[in-house]
Amino acid sequence: MNRNPLVFVGIAPHPPIMVPEVGGAHVAEVRASVDAMRDLTERIKACGAETIVLVSPHAPLERSTFVAYGGARLRGDFANFRAPQAIVEAPVDEDLLGAIKQAAAEERYRVVVLKPRELDHGTAVPLYFMLRNGWAGRVVALGYSFLSDEDHVRFGECVRRAVEAVKRPSAFVASGDLSHRLKPGAPAGYDPDAHGFDEQVVAALRANAPGQIPRIDQGLRRLAAECGYRSMLVALGAASAAEPECEVISYEAPFGVGYLVAQLSRTSLN
Repeated sequence: MNRNPLVFVGIAPHPPIMVPEVGGAHVAEVRASVDAMRDLTERIKACGAETIVLVSPHAPLERSTFVAYGGARLRGDFANFRAPQAIVEAPVDEDLLGAIKQAAAEERYRVVVLKPRELDHGTAVPLYFMLRNGWAGRVVALGYSFLSDEDHVRFGECVRRAVEAVKRPSAFVASGDLSHRLKPGAPAGYDPDAHGFDEQVVAALRANAPGQIPRIDQGLRRLAAECGYRSMLVALGAASAAEPECEVISYEAPFGVGYLVAQLSRTSLN
C-alpha cells in the first residue's frame, strides 16, 4: 500500500524546565507535558519515521528567508540553563534538507543554511525528549521568518513536497509555546484575556478543525505574547495533504505559559 511519507505532524512545547537536568524538582510541575512527550515520541516511532523535521521560533531569525541549521551533525546543550551535561546530538538529513531548499525555491522562498552552531532551546528541548524516549534517526532543524502567515503555511507545503520527493518516512514537529501571560508572575506579565488564545487553539484541535487556527484574531495573538503560532502555521501546511487526525495529548500552564503537546495528522504502519 502506498502512503504519504510524511507519516506524522505534531506540536511540542519547549520549556527547558521540562529537562530533568535543568528543572530538577520542578519537573514534577510539568509532569503532564513530560509524559505527553513520551507519548508523542511513541507515535512517531510507531509511524516508522526515520527523519524528524523541527521548526523552532528561537532559531536565528531572518526577515524574508527561512533558515536551517547546517553541518553534518546537530548538537545542542543546556549550558545557558546551568545544565551543560544535558546534550542532544543527531545527524542531519542532508538529502531532505536539499529537497526542502529546492521545493522552497520553486515557490520563490529562500532557505539559508546556517554555519554549524549550537541548537536553540526551541529545537533542543523537543529533540531531547524524542532521543531520550528511544527515537533515533536524522533531523532537519528549521527556523521561520517575518514573512506573512500565508507564506508560512505555503512553506510547510514545501516541506511536505520535499518529503514526498525524498520518499523517506518522516515526521514534522512544530516547536512552540502558547500564551506567556496566563497568570501573575508569567514571563511576559499577566493579562486576564490571554487565556483566550490558548483556548481557541486547543478547541480547534479537539474539534479536529485545525483550519480554525489561522483564523484566530491577530490582536488576541499579540496580546497572548505567544511563540508558537508561526510554527503551527508551518505544521498546518505540512499536514495539508492528509486528513486531519488531531488530538490534544496534553495542555497545561503551571508557570503562566501554555504548554501544548498535540497531534495534527498520523499515518499508521498497518
